[in-house]
Amino acid sequence: MTVTGGGGIFVSYRRQESSHLAGRLYDRLADRFGEAQVFIDVDTIEPGVDFAEEIFHALADCQVLLAVIGRNWLTATDDQGRRRLDDPDDIVRLEVEAALARGVRVIPILVEGAVMPTRQDLPESLAGLARRNALLIRHDSFRYDVGRLVTTIERILAPAPGIPAVESGPGVPGGRRAGNAPGEVVEKGSGPARSDPVRAARLFTEAQRVANSITDANSKTQALNAIAAALVASNPEHAARLVDEVERIANTLTDEPWKGWELGRVAATLAVTDPGRAERVANSITDESKRGWALHDVATALAATDPGRAEHVANSITDEFQKGSALSKIAKALAATDPGRAERVANTITEASSKASALSDIAVALAAVDPGRADRLLTEAERFANSMTAKSTKARTLSDIAVALVATDPGRAGRLLTEAERVTNSITDASSRAFALRGVAPALAATDPDHAIRLLRETERLADSIAHEYSKASALSDIAAALAPIDADYAERVANSIGYESMKGSALGEIAKTLAASDPDRAERLANSITEASMKVWALSTIAKTLVAAPK
Repeated sequence: MTVTGGGGIFVSYRRQESSHLAGRLYDRLADRFGEAQVFIDVDTIEPGVDFAEEIFHALADCQVLLAVIGRNWLTATDDQGRRRLDDPDDIVRLEVEAALARGVRVIPILVEGAVMPTRQDLPESLAGLARRNALLIRHDSFRYDVGRLVTTIERILAPAPGIPAVESGPGVPGGRRAGNAPGEVVEKGSGPARSDPVRAARLFTEAQRVANSITDANSKTQALNAIAAALVASNPEHAARLVDEVERIANTLTDEPWKGWELGRVAATLAVTDPGRAERVANSITDESKRGWALHDVATALAATDPGRAEHVANSITDEFQKGSALSKIAKALAATDPGRAERVANTITEASSKASALSDIAVALAAVDPGRADRLLTEAERFANSMTAKSTKARTLSDIAVALVATDPGRAGRLLTEAERVTNSITDASSRAFALRGVAPALAATDPDHAIRLLRETERLADSIAHEYSKASALSDIAAALAPIDADYAERVANSIGYESMKGSALGEIAKTLAASDPDRAERLANSITEASMKVWALSTIAKTLVAAPK
């Protein structure tokens, strides 16, 4: 059968286990879209025909492949007891493989109680299937479930006027995720969360209970600060009470660096609601480095609402890197409304990575209205990035510029990412390479997640060879954080391999933060698996904050 018209539907299934349901599904789809639009039963290909070629032919005009997955889809074996999916000539494998390769929208259809296979369950060529959002079809709610599927297919085959179809094709495997629709790639925080104030309140209560149970003053201030920061937008009165308590405890600490960190967190939280007090708290810190970071956070918080005051605070910082980072964020906040002032702020920055970041952000804001000026700023940003001698910083800076450019100049962004990857691959120290990849991998994943994962997997092998346990834990934590938006299952496995509980907690917390919007159940499970108390509090508070802020 040849699919005609503006695109068609390909039904892939294993005849041994799902033929009845696939037949019912075919009938319903043929009724709605016409028989000529639905292709089924490739395994009736005539003898002597190259079935791989025939499958590619059948998929040529299809826009959707429905991968019907039953309980035995993954484990089905041939007459010799070998798993069928491991056979490169298995027809089901060829069908899904071809669809993924061609950028066809693949929707996994789970039937008979089947669960979605993980990336590790699948051959490498089918790994992309594990990232597709699945649709469940049950016998007892068949009409309703298929109705949902039909609605999704209607949107794919005939997008509404003015709304572009989901982008797919080479370099964008399976299409970029635009929502939580069946068949779309599931990525970090990309699915819109639903507001759930009741659940959020429960999580905040649990976070408070854990925080109150902490006896170590250092850890307690860290935990209470995490709750306050998460609450400041939705419940500023409660946040203010927590901040008062944190400030009181912090001022009793004898460890000046730790006291500085905690007062710095207080200042960052206060900056949103009481910038004057925030600045006073920051300036009370005796440790110069911690005071610099506290003022940096205050300036950053003020950038959008009071850029003049933010610039004044930033310029009071003595460390050039901290000052540059704060001024870069102020320039970014000004770029859309006052690009001239933003450029003047950027040109006062002496630290190369911050200057490059600021210039690229301004260039993006100017791209549509003044392309010549935008190009000049980008060229200057690249020059500063390429002048850096620290490879990990250089790679991350090039990646940041590429991310800023991806919507307006994808070709240039791709070239910068290639260079960022080259620089990253030249780093021989595993810890430094993991740090670099934490910045580079998310940018690479936007266009080629499989490639990003391969790089991270190679870095994981390097990290496993590190003899010093803390350095190893730090590198693995960076790798898990970089993986979180790309492959949460893999990220969780890496996180759980970390020996230091605080580092493990940090990594699991990052993954929970990533999943909070799209899968709060799993995010909460991960948060509750954290044994380090202050990290658990941070993770629970972050999830709660997401659920409060989400639209209803």
